[in-house]
Amino acid sequence: MAGRHVEDDGVSQYLYGGFDIELFKDGLESYTANLRAHKPSVSVICEHDDEIDEIRPLVVTLNYDEMASYVEVDEPVFDIPIPSDIYHWVESYVLENYRPEERKKRRREKWADESFKPSRRPLQDG
Repeated sequence: MAGRHVEDDGVSQYLYGGFDIELFKDGLESYTANLRAHKPSVSVICEHDDEIDEIRPLVVTLNYDEMASYVEVDEPVFDIPIPSDIYHWVESYVLENYRPEERKKRRREKWADESFKPSRRPLQDG
């Protein structure tokens, strides 16, 4: 897929079309974090084509976890501000489907054998 190149006042933009954003229920936690972020964003995950020295988009996502997995393997990722219509679409999806897990208090486990008794005597040089 070739992009359209636009240059204006020394700023280059490459415009690509044909990408869809899909939402999945297993990504609800990540979408919620994105919407609550200081700057909610759409992540454009790219690949670098060494033969023609060009970066091309692969995936467009709102999922922080998906984006982070590509960052970990050094793929180029660009974040753009989320357009308001997409923000509201994702917000509606999250409000309809997201139910935060109830936090449960952890029970402390005994990590030491009950027969273990610490020595109260100071250690002596041998």
